[in-house]
Parts: sequence; C-alpha cells; structure tokens
Amino acid sequence: MMNFALRLCCSRKIFFALALLLAVPLSASIQPAFAQSSNQDAAQPESESAGSIEDALNIWERRLTQEGLILLGYYNGFADGSFGPSGRNAIASYQRDHNRPATGKLSAQDALELGGTALDLRKQLQWRALDSSLTGMTISYPAGLLTKRQGNTLGGETLQTEDGAVGLKTARFANSGPGDIDAVYQNLVSEQGSTITYQLKRRNWFIVSGTAGDRKFYSRFEQRGSEIRGYDLSWNADKNSKIIENISVLISNGFYPFGENPADGDPSYPTLTKLADLASASGRGSASNGNGSADSSTDGQTQSEQSNGSADSQTAQAGGDDGLTEQKDGALPPPSDGSLVTSDGKGLRFVYHYFPPEDSKLNYAYKWAVDTHLFLNIPEIDGLDGLFVTPRPLHYVTRQCDTVNAFYNKKNGAVFLCYEMIDSLLQMGKALSKGASDPEALTIEFVKDNLRFILLHESGHALIDLLDIPAVGREEDSVDQLAAVLLLSHVDDNETKNDIARVLQLASVWFKVNSQSSSTPDTASFADEHSLDAQRYFNLLCMVYGLDPTSNSAIVDNGMLPKERAARCPDEASKINRSWARLMLPHFSPRFQPKSDDGSGSQQNAATSQQPTGGNPLEWDGKANPFGK
Repeated sequence: MMNFALRLCCSRKIFFALALLLAVPLSASIQPAFAQSSNQDAAQPESESAGSIEDALNIWERRLTQEGLILLGYYNGFADGSFGPSGRNAIASYQRDHNRPATGKLSAQDALELGGTALDLRKQLQWRALDSSLTGMTISYPAGLLTKRQGNTLGGETLQTEDGAVGLKTARFANSGPGDIDAVYQNLVSEQGSTITYQLKRRNWFIVSGTAGDRKFYSRFEQRGSEIRGYDLSWNADKNSKIIENISVLISNGFYPFGENPADGDPSYPTLTKLADLASASGRGSASNGNGSADSSTDGQTQSEQSNGSADSQTAQAGGDDGLTEQKDGALPPPSDGSLVTSDGKGLRFVYHYFPPEDSKLNYAYKWAVDTHLFLNIPEIDGLDGLFVTPRPLHYVTRQCDTVNAFYNKKNGAVFLCYEMIDSLLQMGKALSKGASDPEALTIEFVKDNLRFILLHESGHALIDLLDIPAVGREEDSVDQLAAVLLLSHVDDNETKNDIARVLQLASVWFKVNSQSSSTPDTASFADEHSLDAQRYFNLLCMVYGLDPTSNSAIVDNGMLPKERAARCPDEASKINRSWARLMLPHFSPRFQPKSDDGSGSQQNAATSQQPTGGNPLEWDGKANPFGK
C-alpha cells in the first residue's frame, strides 16, 4: 500500500491569515461536528409549512443561509438547502441569541443576515473552486487563506498558509484495487501519535477526524472503481482552531470527489437581493462587524434649492418617523444634464441623514445629533462639501446599527455613524471625566472631539473610493493620517492651534484608553487592517508634533512621544501632508484653486503649558497647548 503520511509537520505558529475571519462573530459555545458525508446523511426535508420566506428562497439561497449558520457556529450539518430537525434547532438558537421569537423558521431578517454573513466571508476568504484538472474532484477552498500551492506525491496538491499553520492536501490514487479504501482508512485511524475523535465508515467512503500531536485534522476519502480520491485538512490546535473547524465544515460541504455537483442551475440569490434592496430603501438593516460594509443604504436624493430659513442648512425632512435629511444652506441640486459640477462651480454636495433608532435607549443620541446638526457643524466636513468633483453625492448617516461602529459603505456611497458609537464614547467620557470641575462639559467635549476625528477618518475612506485615490500601504493608516492633516489645516479661522491640538489630544486619549483596556495582542490583532491602538496613538502624536514641533514640543518633553520617533516626525509629517495635497489637487472642483501656505493669518504660538484647573488630568483652560500638561 502507498505511503499515506498526510499530516503537515511544522512547529506551532501564530497564523496571521486568520485576520480574514474577523468579520464573523463565532459562537464559543457551539462544537461543530464532522459528520458530513453525503446527501443520504443530510437532515430530513422540511415541511411545506416552513414559512413564506423559506418558500420564496431558491436552493442556492437556502444553502447560503445554512453556510451562515455554520460559520456562526450554530449548525454542523450538510448545506444542501433542506432544513431538518438539526437545522430548525440551529435557526431557533440563532433567533434566541438575537432576541427574536425562536420559531425555527427563517424570517426575512434571518435570511438576509445569515446570507450576508456567508457572502461577506466568501469574499474575504476568496472562496473558490480548486482546479480539478489534476485530480478530477470538485472541492472549494479559501484561496485568500491558503496562499501557498504546490504539487505533492499523492497525485494532488498541497495548499497552505504562509506559515504552514493550516494545510489542505488533495490526493488521487489511481489503479487502486478492490477494498483499498479500507486500507487507507486503517492507515489513518491507526497512525502512530494520532487520537481519533470522530470516524464514519461506509463501504466505499469514510470520514476521520482527530488530533495528531499539536495539530487537528479532518480527512475524507471515497473510492469508485479503480480510483480513490480525497483530501486531508490539518491545522494548529491553538485558540484559533475553532474558526478552522467551521471552515472545515464548509470545505466538506463543497467536496464532490468524482466531480458530481448537485447544483440546480447557476448560483443566484433573487429573493435575498430583493430583501437587501428593501432594507436599503428603508435605511434600516444590519450593520457589518467592523470590516466597513453594511446591508442598508440611504440613497436619498439631493434636495432642491429650497431653504427652510435656517442659517446653517436646508432641510428635506424634519422630525417624525422619517428622521431628518438636510444639506448646507445654498447647496445646489445636481445638474439635470448629468454634469458633476453645479452652476456655482462646485462639486456635487453632501447630503446628511439622521434616522431614528428602534431602541428607545438610543433616542438621546439621535436627538442630540439632530439638535446639534452634527455633520454640518464639523468644520472639515463643511470645508470638503463641494470641494471635489465626485461621481455621485456623498451621504452622511446616523442610525442604529446594533454594534459599536462607524464606517464607509462603498455600495451606498455613505459614511455611517452608529448611535452605539456615540453611546460608547459617552460612557468612556463619563469614566474619564471623574474628578473634573465640570464632568458633564468635559464628557461632551470628549464625545464631540472624538466623533470629529472618527468621521474625518471615515471621510478619508470615502474620498479614496469616490476620487479613486491610490492608497499605498494600509488604507486604515492612510485615513488616520488624512484625518490629522485635515484637522491641522485649520479650516476654521475661529479655532486656534491649541483648539485643534485639543481635538487631537482627546482623539489620542481614545486610542490610548483602548490600547490599555485591550488584552495582550493576539493573532487577530496583529493581522487586523488597523494598526494596534497603541501604534495609532503614537502615529497620531507624531503627526501633531511633526507638523508643528515648536507649538507641540511638550509632546516630546513630557515623554508622550519617544525622542527616537520624534526626530523623524517633521519629515514624516511633511511628506504625508504633501502627498495628500498632490493626490487631491487633480480632483478640485472649478470653483476652488489650491492655496499656498504663506504663513499669513496663522495663529500665534500657544502659551506655555500650565496645570489643569481641576482635579482631572484631561481638563483644559481653553488657552494653553493641551499637550503641555
């Protein structure tokens, strides 16, 4: 019998590629099994009374929702589009965890969320079919995770993560004799050093899973005629292994060793698409989990040139269940001929939407955003409005998201601010303001200044998309830099340098608190598209110091920024500032021309530092450089 040493031998490593999976909140309480084999072992077909939304879903949409249940850790069965008892229990568990009636039957919201989870992860993992020309089998795999690929001595291929922590080996044994599948099975279950945790054997196929040393594995093989085809998936048995176990279920669900694929035509999702469109039209839907996508949009149309008499804005809708939609006073509508420049020489104008939340606990955040005209009163956003020639208007939206987040959605061309983010900042501000002479005022200042930085960060994502600006390196770092550049450009003459420094000081405090409250960075933290909060803290301080070393020398003198980093910050910040100016210059609307900085109108240097007037280190006298404490 052939040598069947399938395991990948390597030392235990942390595999950074798992950052691709961060968008999926896996349930720690669910233990996925490895009992998938064939349609004969799938759950029983559902009854005709499963509910109207299920009747409307085609087989591809049902499979997609099952994939979502698998990825979230609720289901370990075969994704064949049939909801038997185990599938019904999985749906009910999902519904209970989301505070919905546990009917066990898919609602429209369930289907949209679960299908979205599966599609998002497919995209992130670059899920695709493996070329079958070598083995003849049909198998799908995460190409974004298993990036190393080479032939092997088993008649197939070996695919691995860069560090070898996860590996998939396909195998094809031609000229196999009758019963050789039994020999392969015995070889695997009796392999020295292995512990078998699950095994399922039939006449011509088997599944075996277990552990071998510090690795877990899942093997599945089938014999037909003189050929045996199958695969072996193995991975490090560390804290991230639960994620790979769920992926293993998906690989098994998409495995057809002899090319069979019981597909009902080409994949299509017509009902889920309609549900998504309905959610988009209503401006309500599920926000994503921090990867910057959302199910809903607010494709509201730019309003006509009618003013409501406000000195600051023109309102399309005021109050009521529809919320508030507004624009800056005097904003012209898009030209009727499709031109991207209005008659005043400006680009298409921003549109601001405030949608009421469903959770009454967040009503205060909605009311505060509306009452303060949150977006209109951020000087940098006001300055950007109409500055560029964009292919479509940019929308800014506040809404309930069911997660603490702020993000740019490319599909909708909208920056979303979640009320949960406002609430989170409020709670942090209250905690940091204890002992201050005026805790309430300091809390409000903390919330407003951090929202200003966060919204400029997300505006950076929007500009990169709408203007097709190249982002060399990590986009998240680039838009952090742009937010600082915009703030330090002093677009509001009524603000002093110290006022701007105060905004950046409180933004840096947010990063610092987050870094201190976080646990020791793990694989997911290092692999995330964002730098660590501690790194973002020092990068921001470097920008602030580098663009004005004289006024902000206290950042270095007080030990906030290491001298070794500070020495390079002026050149670093200057280069970043020039780079953004050069990238944006070609996109200016005709009304605006770049202005040189001749030093005129600049604010005088700040006074030397002084101690806060109260008992809280974040208190500020409104005059001195806030970094000087």
